[in-house]
Amino acid sequence: MTFEPVSPRRFEAWRAHYVRYAAALGEHADDAIAATVWSWLLARTHGVEGVLAISEDDELAGFVHFRPFPRTLDGNEACFIDDIWVTESQRGTGLAEALIGRVRAVARERGWTHVRWVTDARNGRARALYERIAEDANLVTYRIGIT
Repeated sequence: MTFEPVSPRRFEAWRAHYVRYAAALGEHADDAIAATVWSWLLARTHGVEGVLAISEDDELAGFVHFRPFPRTLDGNEACFIDDIWVTESQRGTGLAEALIGRVRAVARERGWTHVRWVTDARNGRARALYERIAEDANLVTYRIGIT
């Protein structure tokens, strides 16, 4: 497995995985949404960037999207993982942990204080990994619609 930043030649493979990722979360990601997110990743709009996991047969096996965020109570920056996806055939291989490890390395290089992410409380398999490699931040996420 190799890791690389997003690049235009990987768009179609990424889009197919991104749509499956969104569906797994109960979200809808059409071509317009995918194109917008991809443009953000390429241009690092909002600080968002991505790492792609590429298998030995040059297929996309997973991705992680992340960005810095300011920590206003500490006066520093940390890293937030927005999305992490591992294709079904690669689950249980250590790829998710390796993707998080890549983000940790970037965070360390840039002087960010830690890496944070949220997950679906019902995703037991992912949570088992996260509870092994990270600590529960005891945070609850809320969302309010703007309509």
